[in-house]
Amino acid sequence: MMNPDQSTLEDWASSLVIDFPTDDIPSVWSGDWRSFGNALAQCDSFLKAGAPGTFSFNEWKPWAMAVFQTMVNFT
Repeated sequence: MMNPDQSTLEDWASSLVIDFPTDDIPSVWSGDWRSFGNALAQCDSFLKAGAPGTFSFNEWKPWAMAVFQTMVNFT
């Protein structure tokens, strides 16, 4: 799984499609990271792992790092 720290949201989201081919990874809608993040958190693998939604985060990178850490520890 790609570390989002040195990435754009769009590149990181695209890498998730490759890493989680059985999940229906959403598209990033015009940079709306909150909608993307909350939809991602509902995908099967992310839901099972307990990946966080975006409500506790003010920016996408801290949220994405929390998702990354959750998923790396889960898989």
